[in-house]
Amino acid sequence: MQEKLISNEITRLFSKEIFRFAEFWFDNYYSTGMNDQVLQEHLEFMQLYRTTIVRTVSSGLRAISGGGYSQLDYYNLGKAEAQNGLKKEDALRNRDSFEAAMGAFLMKRKQEGAMEVTNQEINYYLNELKAFHDTIMPFILQGYSDYVKE
Repeated sequence: MQEKLISNEITRLFSKEIFRFAEFWFDNYYSTGMNDQVLQEHLEFMQLYRTTIVRTVSSGLRAISGGGYSQLDYYNLGKAEAQNGLKKEDALRNRDSFEAAMGAFLMKRKQEGAMEVTNQEINYYLNELKAFHDTIMPFILQGYSDYVKE
């Protein structure tokens, strides 16, 4: 990661619209296709998870932009998801849905005139996001595995 800087426009957009993205992902990607039983049995987790989405986006943006991130936070994310009935397959599906939602959200906000970026800048950000996910997924999956062992 980090061949060049992430667009300031993308960074500014997320500093203002992080909650808007969290709602966009949760409503249009995260909760679609989710195991209905998990959603019904753990409604409180789903409400609390929205905050985690915001924290995850912030942490990811900071890491992609050259800052640090907490391996423990991602490990605990996996463990919390496992405690609430999600499976490793859900974690992988969540990753895919997050990346798809991020691309759709950035293109949508660009088309709406919320930021002046090129498609190349958006693609660069999405590639960096995928590389970051490659780095953090083992920590998330370890959280799942350790919960199952308990």
